[in-house]
Amino acid sequence: SGATELVVEATPALKAGQDVDIGWDISDAFVTEHDMAGTWKAFNGKWQAFFRRQVVAVSQQQDKQVVTLDVPIRYPVKTRDKASLKVSSGWISEVGIERLSLSNAIEWNDAWAHDQVSILIMSGVKDGWLRQINSYAPDGIKDKGWMPSAHLQSGGIMVADSKRITIEQCSMRNAQHRGSGGNGYLFEIRRSSEILTRDCEAESGRHNFIQNWGFGVSGCVWLRVVSKGGKALLGPNSDIGTLGYSEFHHSLAMSNLIDDSVFDDGWASQNRGSYSSGAGHTATRNVMWRVQGAGIVKSFNYGQGYVIGTSPDLTVKTALNASTKATVGTAPEDFVEGLGQAADLRPKSLYEAQLKRRLEP
Repeated sequence: SGATELVVEATPALKAGQDVDIGWDISDAFVTEHDMAGTWKAFNGKWQAFFRRQVVAVSQQQDKQVVTLDVPIRYPVKTRDKASLKVSSGWISEVGIERLSLSNAIEWNDAWAHDQVSILIMSGVKDGWLRQINSYAPDGIKDKGWMPSAHLQSGGIMVADSKRITIEQCSMRNAQHRGSGGNGYLFEIRRSSEILTRDCEAESGRHNFIQNWGFGVSGCVWLRVVSKGGKALLGPNSDIGTLGYSEFHHSLAMSNLIDDSVFDDGWASQNRGSYSSGAGHTATRNVMWRVQGAGIVKSFNYGQGYVIGTSPDLTVKTALNASTKATVGTAPEDFVEGLGQAADLRPKSLYEAQLKRRLEP
């Protein structure tokens, strides 16, 4: 865990510069180790890519090879689970989309007739960017339902199966379909590594900022994002609903950072149990740094988790309670420091401080 070198069986095909995925089977032993027997089901017995990397160097060590990677491995990799390194190809690289206004809002009931409609999807991309992309309210919609200034049918921006992507200065607002079934996700990340979302705003989705569906999200940063108005609606015929958190939604998101951001609704890292086809433990080893706002933070990471420096008006929940399913199996309690002291926390941004150190000669 945390290493940039892996020892693998020798193969002449492996060379510096190649893109690789590191992953393993979701074995019975892996499931049991995380106390997820009977909960994790969707990916059991299947090989999952946990880390998307690039080979920096390959050296010989007797009959093995030592592979040096560009980014550390952030979780134990076990041969027990048939862990392996696979060359990946077919990437779209060095592409971006910027300075666009987008909307796909339609008649209210039509929007609720379809699930998981995202307005922009970036998939299978490395070294890409999305910049200054904003949603807006179109003209001509007759039946506006409970969202009179609707921008989006359901989802906003999705990044999937990608690595080293920057999403910056974007705003997504006012989703019509905020019901169950994967709707109202304004900024969504799936099975991707090293995704930076910075200086973005999300309002009135179901889950405004979200990691979703499947193992394999790690090393992602949400920097100076603002979330408000998150709400999970019960159906199309009323505006009755519950608080819609930004959140880690599915399958053990690893070693991510929420940094210098504002949540007037909330952020959740927790055991979601059987919800969403067995989401189970959604998060491990994640850090919340200088988080502010009037919302609620629920930080129940599997293993370690950290909440450091919060604003006085933010409610922080880390206490383990046997009667609360969200905390089951998440001991020890996440580390908490500097509650109500965000204004005094230095550096203001953990990501930017570490980036500066890496770039300095």
